[in-house]
Amino acid sequence: MPRAPNEIGDLWWAINRRLHDRFREAFRGSELPPMALVFLRQVDHSPGVTIGELARRSGTVKSHVSKMVEHLVRQGYLEKRADPADQRLVRVYASKLAAETKSAMEARVREAWLGVTGEIPEGQLESVVGSLRTLLEALERSNAKDCLDRS
Repeated sequence: MPRAPNEIGDLWWAINRRLHDRFREAFRGSELPPMALVFLRQVDHSPGVTIGELARRSGTVKSHVSKMVEHLVRQGYLEKRADPADQRLVRVYASKLAAETKSAMEARVREAWLGVTGEIPEGQLESVVGSLRTLLEALERSNAKDCLDRS
């Protein structure tokens, strides 16, 4: 078997680990963890989203999403409201404070990414982006094919 498929997995694991460390450092001193930004973005993009939908979109276990949403509600970033058409459903909305906080968190993310991309040699950044797009497209095709095979 060619080395490339195994090396992609090894490289991806190492990149993921270092990104995790990079963003944890970027958010050091922040009252919210980086994952909160994922939820704030999702709620901003889809006001009234349910916790189950947040879990699906973020690829996070529903119990973790529920805990993070509760934390963000207590801190005043999110609001939970019962669905008027179905009282069993709870919908999540961003507060006014969330927009300011999301902007500040996104600035931290941009700064962290600039620190990383600034280390890529001039002229290679577009190649990196192109390779990542190719990998994402391959993953999407492979996942779609797997879904078809299971049905």
